[in-house]
Amino acid sequence: MKKPACSACGKPAVINLAYAARHLCAGCFVKYFEKRFLDTVREFRMIKPRERVAVGVSGGKDSMVLLHLLAKLRKRLPFEIVAITIDEGIAGYRSRTLAVAKRECKKLKVPLRVLSFRKGVGFSLDEIMKKEGSACSWCGVFRRYLLNKGARKERASKIAIGHNLDDVAQTVLMNIMRNEPARLARFLEPISEDDAFVPRIRPLMRAPEKEIAAYAMLKGIRITYSECPYAYQSFRQHVKGQLNETEEKYPGTKIRILNSFIWMEKLMEKEGEKSEILKCSGCGEPSSRGLCMACKMIERLGARQ
Repeated sequence: MKKPACSACGKPAVINLAYAARHLCAGCFVKYFEKRFLDTVREFRMIKPRERVAVGVSGGKDSMVLLHLLAKLRKRLPFEIVAITIDEGIAGYRSRTLAVAKRECKKLKVPLRVLSFRKGVGFSLDEIMKKEGSACSWCGVFRRYLLNKGARKERASKIAIGHNLDDVAQTVLMNIMRNEPARLARFLEPISEDDAFVPRIRPLMRAPEKEIAAYAMLKGIRITYSECPYAYQSFRQHVKGQLNETEEKYPGTKIRILNSFIWMEKLMEKEGEKSEILKCSGCGEPSSRGLCMACKMIERLGARQ
């Protein structure tokens, strides 16, 4: 069977973008992917000259592709990059991804800082799982907690994370299903009155997960495809499966969810609705309530020793 021709140049295509009704060859796809990344950074004014940007890296495809793209961008836009990896303490998993992160950071000449659950909150995730039954809620809270502290210590003005289109669409649906709209209000660009909260940026939020994997392969970015052994427990995995089925049947669903969310965010910003960020009464970290969730979880774990 003859391969489809590239919609842009006529060469043999290597990827089908069903949501755009286009086929692209390797060269045209790489240009398309990189242009979308640059357009996203410009549209949301994510990076300014001479900023110091912390990049959350895990060794997986999303964070490694993001790191490579940012390293390439800094040749055109003068800004600093520091990578931060969170070691949750998952036996047989994090050590492999950490090796990838160290190798790629060394190759790109990006300093890497490694923060661990064990030192930061007193327990590894494996130890937490001996006390509790669900990994993802604990992991998510502590990862965000340590990443913010690490970025602030590095004097970073932004934290770049590798959330892709799939991640964002899933997050929007999950927060709607959980009746937690306040979390969505802080999702794109949280605003703080002081320096406690380091705003997150998501330069890959328009890039589908499959396309990130394709880009990594075509660019020769060596990554690990191992999945967290606790991932199967998460509500996100359930939503991910449903959303993928819908995307397969109705291409463009994920993009439409993202665009609807961005439209709502801009509407709230226009009307002057902003989410207030306070300080935790226990540790002083950013929180939407008196005592942050990380402190509550640490207290709970300590009480069960």
